[in-house]
Amino acid sequence: MGMNIGEKIKSLRQIRGLTQGQLSIKSGLPRTTIASIENKASSRPSASVLVKLASAFNIDVSELYEAAGLYHDESKIRHVETPEEILERLRLASPIAVPVYTDFVIHAGDNVEAPIEYIYLARPKAVGKNIEAYLIKGQCMEPDIQDGDIAIVDRDIAPEKGNIILCLINSEIVIGRYLLDKEGKPYIQNGHGKHAIKECQATAVVTGISRNMRH
Repeated sequence: MGMNIGEKIKSLRQIRGLTQGQLSIKSGLPRTTIASIENKASSRPSASVLVKLASAFNIDVSELYEAAGLYHDESKIRHVETPEEILERLRLASPIAVPVYTDFVIHAGDNVEAPIEYIYLARPKAVGKNIEAYLIKGQCMEPDIQDGDIAIVDRDIAPEKGNIILCLINSEIVIGRYLLDKEGKPYIQNGHGKHAIKECQATAVVTGISRNMRH
């Protein structure tokens, strides 16, 4: 017997190393919707939800239709968009400009320096309000993150074990992986060593890395 839709979504998410929050950002669906699908074996999401999840996983939607017990026939399924859906699709299609800074500050939005540039991101429905981007200097996370790359962060996301986070220590940006010691105390680890989270004046979860093609 194959996996039901909740097991299928959870399996695809875990294989790709995504948290429910990260899948929410990629799909444009509320995290609560994803959690509900994963936790209810009899859950049968709507076709539009399955299309968004398939797009986030970069798979054919028929895989999810099969797991959900739905018959998928493009010749027989015709969804007519409502005016509200059309406006929402157009809104999501327009990118947002995210400022890139060199100095990481304690509070979101407190940057007094002018951004060095802007990067443009897709506008998912569940995008956080405190999305920022910072220029990375140094080689502490190579080869995954290189000197001159741009880290995109969301200050509204609580860090989970395994996340890459940005940390402010003594007015300097430190980037590393968020881990827990044997006593459950958090710290960040990178190629230069480790730092206890209590050393950080501010932290933010990295949700993406943009390669700076100019370096």
